[in-house]
This record gives sequence, structure tokens and C-alpha cells, in this order.
Amino acid sequence: MFVRAMKSCFSALALCFALASATPAMAGGDGPEAMVMDNMCMVMFGYDMIHITAYEANGARDQYCDHIPVVGSIIFTFDIANPEFRDYPIEVRIIRDPLVPISADADLEPLTIIHLPPKLYRTGTFNFEHTFTEKGHFIGFVTLTRPNGQKETQLYKFMVGQTLWAFVPQALGVVLIALMVAAYWRHSHPKTKTKTTEADAVKSS
Repeated sequence: MFVRAMKSCFSALALCFALASATPAMAGGDGPEAMVMDNMCMVMFGYDMIHITAYEANGARDQYCDHIPVVGSIIFTFDIANPEFRDYPIEVRIIRDPLVPISADADLEPLTIIHLPPKLYRTGTFNFEHTFTEKGHFIGFVTLTRPNGQKETQLYKFMVGQTLWAFVPQALGVVLIALMVAAYWRHSHPKTKTKTTEADAVKSS
């Protein structure tokens, strides 16, 4: 019983740390969800990707992806891995995350804070700067238009500033560790059960 409980705690703890390092992203169109690797986001179009990295505009060298810890001017850089994509119009839209599911036909304009219309990026890379005045959750939409006119949209989520969600995985980890310590303590200090024998009953009478 104790071993099973400990395994469950370790599994939950591993899941907690996975959540702490994962990008809270959803996928649209074809291909896997957005991913995070070495502070660099990747939106996937089939098996091809576009890398997204964020920097502080004040010259700091730190790279950010799903969590930008500071509020202020941020530079977003997009690197197009597939050379063919340089001939496809690419559109970028960043909205404030309403923290509720968004339908496919929803009007995103009221939530939009950045919008780059479809454009060809022949050099394979482009960037833009935006000043965030307050912390919060945001969603980036990257839309690719194929030669046949088909549009594919992938999106990624990120946070700006310290939000409560950033501390949830750590809080869960503390709780799980406390539960593991409590389970170990109970196992190593079992309660002694006293049995009343007939002799003891006679003696006490």
C-alpha cells in the first residue's frame, strides 16, 4: 500500500513539473501543437516549423518564449525554417487571452493587440516590437497561405509578467512533497494495536 501511494505521488509530481515546463498551447489546422525548446517556441505546419523567440527591447540577452517575466517593450523574432514558406504569405495576430474557449468564427478584433497583415518574408526571418503595459495571458496566431489559397493557422500561448498561473505548478509540487513526507512518516511510525485477551479481561475485572 505504501509503495503504491509513493508511486502515485511520484507520478503526480512528475506531471506537475511537466506542466511547469510545457507551453499552454492549442493547435489549429494540420500538424502538432506548438512546442517549447530552449526558450524558443515552434509552431508546426505539418512537419515544418516557424521558430518564435522574444527578447527585451532594452538590449538584454535573455530569450523568452511561453513566459516573458517582464512588462515593457518586447521584440518578437520569427524564423522560417522551410525555404518554401518564404514564398507564402504569413499573417501574425496576437490577442489577449480571454481564458475561455474561442470558437472558429469568433471576432478576434476586439481582443487584438498586434496584427501583421499577410506578407511575404523573402529573407526567412522577420521581427516586430510591442510594448506591454500590463501583465496577462496572450495568444499568438500564425496563419500561412498555401499557393492553392488554403489558409492554415497555428497558435501558441504565452504570459507576460508574473501571473498566478506561473506559481501553480510550484505550489502543487510543495503540496505533493508534503503528502509524500506525511505518507513516509505514517509508514515508519505505525500505530500499535492493542488486543485485549481474555486474561487481561479477567484481570481487569
